[in-house]
Amino acid sequence: MDLQVILNTFATDVFRRQADFDYISARMNYRMQLRQQFLWSAQQAVEKYLKSILLYNSKSARYYIPENSSKRKEFGHNLSALKHEVSKIDYLRFELPEWSQHYMEYLAELGGFNRYLTNSSWNTPDAMHKLDELVWNIRRYCQYISDRGLGCQYEVAGMKEAVVNSINNPIYQKKPVAFKLFNGELEKILKKPHKDPARKALVWANMFFGKRNRKLVTFRPMSSSEIPPQHRNWFESETNRETISEYIRL
Repeated sequence: MDLQVILNTFATDVFRRQADFDYISARMNYRMQLRQQFLWSAQQAVEKYLKSILLYNSKSARYYIPENSSKRKEFGHNLSALKHEVSKIDYLRFELPEWSQHYMEYLAELGGFNRYLTNSSWNTPDAMHKLDELVWNIRRYCQYISDRGLGCQYEVAGMKEAVVNSINNPIYQKKPVAFKLFNGELEKILKKPHKDPARKALVWANMFFGKRNRKLVTFRPMSSSEIPPQHRNWFESETNRETISEYIRL
């Protein structure tokens, strides 16, 4: 079997499909005001979307070579490194909002690397809306863009460019709900009955995914913070830290 076919299968089934489910889980966790669960699911969704783009473009979703280094390194939960590798795929013209870099660093730090609340954590009222916009922008590129027609052995001039032009069409910025991925899980969920729990979680207060375009949504925002035990004043004793470290990893 052709290697790219295998990579496409992993990109779709293991990364993009699961990322769609992680994204819905993040929105549901936000609505239930479960901060850490929202952050973890949100980070996982963005990580898997970015990794799927790499696989769709014949690039490793596991390893990268950092700048000024000759040794490869695993991506892990490093969203900045993933974004940087995706941006190297010139023909995609991969574009994200200016605030996205800071937001991805926030998700990586407080979601990917803070699953066990090893550091203080917080979120702001606009965290979910930023996730919606970020996912919509990244997810557009989560597809295999072929340079030839189905069953055709030879490259078709301009075919890739035409698909990329469609992805980056400014009309979708004005009406984001009009953009659809072929065989995407979110698209399938949107076709389910309105009472379907996954569909309800997806469309709730969402200006980027749904049946109709929304300019304004109203919802109860969540803003919270938490300081873990090891960062509280009573834990400053080195003896306490050494003792507790025998029971849990600090």
